Amino acid sequence: MLIILPDHLRVSGVTTWAIHAVEGLRDRSIPAGLIVHTQPGESVPDFLAPYIVGCVTNATPIHHLYGCLDEIVPVYLKAINEMYAITKQPVVVAPNLHGDCYGAIATIARDHPNLVRVVSWIHSDNEYDIAVAKRFEPMLHAIVPVSRELENIANRKLPLRSDDIHHIPYCIEVEQGFMVRESAADRPLRIVYTGRIHEQQKRTSTLPLIARRLNDLGLDFEFRIVGDGPEMDELLRDSKSIEQIKIIGSVPPGEVRSHLQWADLWVLPSRYEGQSVAMLEALSQGCIPIVTQVRSGSHDAVIDGHTGMSVKSDWNTPIEVIADRICDAIMSARSMDMDKMAHNAHRLAFDRHRVSLHIDSLVTLTRQVNSHPDRPWPKDLRASYSAAGSELDGSTPPDAAKRMMSILKSLEGKRVLIYCSGQHTKDISSAIHGSPAEIVGIIDDDPSKVGTGLIGYPIYTADMIPDLGATELVISSWIYEDTIWSKKETIEKLGVCLHRLYPVEESRNSMLTMLES
Repeated sequence: MLIILPDHLRVSGVTTWAIHAVEGLRDRSIPAGLIVHTQPGESVPDFLAPYIVGCVTNATPIHHLYGCLDEIVPVYLKAINEMYAITKQPVVVAPNLHGDCYGAIATIARDHPNLVRVVSWIHSDNEYDIAVAKRFEPMLHAIVPVSRELENIANRKLPLRSDDIHHIPYCIEVEQGFMVRESAADRPLRIVYTGRIHEQQKRTSTLPLIARRLNDLGLDFEFRIVGDGPEMDELLRDSKSIEQIKIIGSVPPGEVRSHLQWADLWVLPSRYEGQSVAMLEALSQGCIPIVTQVRSGSHDAVIDGHTGMSVKSDWNTPIEVIADRICDAIMSARSMDMDKMAHNAHRLAFDRHRVSLHIDSLVTLTRQVNSHPDRPWPKDLRASYSAAGSELDGSTPPDAAKRMMSILKSLEGKRVLIYCSGQHTKDISSAIHGSPAEIVGIIDDDPSKVGTGLIGYPIYTADMIPDLGATELVISSWIYEDTIWSKKETIEKLGVCLHRLYPVEESRNSMLTMLES
């Protein structure tokens, strides 16, 4: 098996999973390895090096390929050929994290379909993984959601592939026993966060707010933050005056365990997840998780008051509210039987998520897909997900601009907001610029984008809608449309009428049209 990692090499649950998978398969004498990308000036982390069999060195970042896959296809093909020469069987390949990883494999599957069996892992409830799987469905031999909820989503979004959808939970190293902590009654309560310092997904700006709120409540506590990511500078700034917070930074995977063994509670204020490997690692060490109630794999593992605690949340819940709710849970945990919860957490991790169980599933999956016939990528379809010049990105159906023009024409003279600042909006900017309606601005769920602009319009968040004087809000996204539409009642209470481009009954037809273009 070959697993492709185009970025996030140092701190990522996907990277941790990939290491366990490769190591576990090799222990059973099954060839396995990683193909990674390094950007200019970036080196491969030492802990990752033993697992790598191919490296796209000094590469253009995967997000900036714009349809040109010439840098990566030869590296992928070389690693596939080398493994094929050893096994004399098709190589099971798992692209990850970006559509152009799939695009490079599609290029290979177009010319050499006998060499590969392609498996799409659905890592996260962010719509993107599912959209990429739908885009590259013609070459996929299997789809692997990492949680039961993602399995349900995959079956709903890919109804014709139900026989090829296999739920395989993530795995973590977990011993039959774990270190029992000294009582927290006579010492500070110990709290830890482990993971990427990433605002849009992990909502890490909440962490300093939690510490300040616990101070206000008079709790005696210590708080470690373990990880690295794009918002590290902001976290350092916001935590500077909080003496209880100790920011550890990035550590090798093996060192995370000692921080989890130290802590009583593990917190995760995410907006979205798939099945958090960091959460499973916390469970394995009897470190009680407190998580947000997002549609994710946390529901497979966090049973309120039994293995952990969860707090009410949605994408747009203010971080101050999230911080207060997590603090309330932390204070409640003090009055619970934390020792029993720690044992329950560890037992769940051991029974469901230990590495040996995961590798059993991978071996079964590998044998199954190797028995399937070739699935060549159609020669008349573009392989890349991203696109050059005036071509449309993989997340933009070919009739998107026409749909936007039609809706905006029906709203002529009205004040209109456009929902989403992603590639879809960029791709159909001409339709928006030519609108007979009055375009007020762009709405996006990421508060860090407020004050910036897109295609000539300012970006706002949804909570700012009442102050903008708009009466209409048009969703400019194919990938995220269903999620936004599900919040229609809440959004329309802000004083706007919500419009969608892709009616539910047309969703599959839109994908078929996209593939044929």
